Amino acid sequence: MRIAIDAMGGDQAPAAPVAGALRALDTFDDVVVVLVGDPSVLEAELAKQGASAGERLEIHDAPIKAGTDDPVKAVRASPKVSARACADLLHNKAVDGVLTMGTTGAAVAAATLYCRRLKGVRRTGIAVPMPTPHGVCVMIDGGANPDSKPAELHQYAVMAAEYARATLDVAEPRIGILSIGEEENKGNRLVAETWEVFRAEPLPGFIGNIEPHTLFEGGADVVVTDGFTGNIVLKAAEGMAAYIMGGAPKALAAAGVADPRKALGALAASVDFEEYGGSPLLGVEGAYVIGHGRSGARAFFNGLRVIRSYVQGDVGGHIVERLAATSSAKQAGEAQA
Repeated sequence: MRIAIDAMGGDQAPAAPVAGALRALDTFDDVVVVLVGDPSVLEAELAKQGASAGERLEIHDAPIKAGTDDPVKAVRASPKVSARACADLLHNKAVDGVLTMGTTGAAVAAATLYCRRLKGVRRTGIAVPMPTPHGVCVMIDGGANPDSKPAELHQYAVMAAEYARATLDVAEPRIGILSIGEEENKGNRLVAETWEVFRAEPLPGFIGNIEPHTLFEGGADVVVTDGFTGNIVLKAAEGMAAYIMGGAPKALAAAGVADPRKALGALAASVDFEEYGGSPLLGVEGAYVIGHGRSGARAFFNGLRVIRSYVQGDVGGHIVERLAATSSAKQAGEAQA
């Protein structure tokens, strides 16, 4: 299994991607890592960490880091832009998966412009793992497409359900639509029209509307929404988690808890983005995982682990198979043709 890492992306590059790659190679003997970036910089970092390129660790020359001002313009500027080079490798089937911790805009733009979509997919969506008492709930879309259509949300549900089955061991995912109330008549026009699509093409496990707090309570396994709303939910949740975890140790210490940080260990792990590694961009041919810009070595390692599970579970194949019977997939296929 060959996996490319955008080694120029993220705040801690190149040290973090190199360290994460080396850990993955020690852990998984069926993985080859391709570090995409500036060869001289990567070779120096490998030497610093006591390693070198070899049979299972390759370097692909793409020394330009994508800027943040105009993601589309940035990835179009040159095939030597690391985010674009990763997408090109996946497009050409030179790798099975891509891991990037660079800007989300550049990652999505590169995938949209230079990767292949799975047959029948209208639009790709970022599937974000949200912590619950029982594991995770997959929310899609986390920000790939600010505006979405009802048929696209229906496809998001199909894709995320297959991802949950193949990689999270959820036999029959419960699927909900994110809204402001559980009642069917609560929500905006997009929610109402999405209900109509689900009525026309029922999916196993559909349970109706889901309120935002239910994301964290385990009331659903898959929740669909447009990328604008999903990204706001994600950023608000990250901010609240940081606020709580920042103040909790002091509050516990004041209450007499001997080791506040140890007491919070399990909770801290459940809200730590590095534990999840990143979020897959569903709908792309191959595994394409986007992580947080602040990611350290542990996040890069876990991102590689996520890609490995995705490829082993043949998530893309299952998505194509499930979508083949839906009218939205047939319409998308006709449009692509």
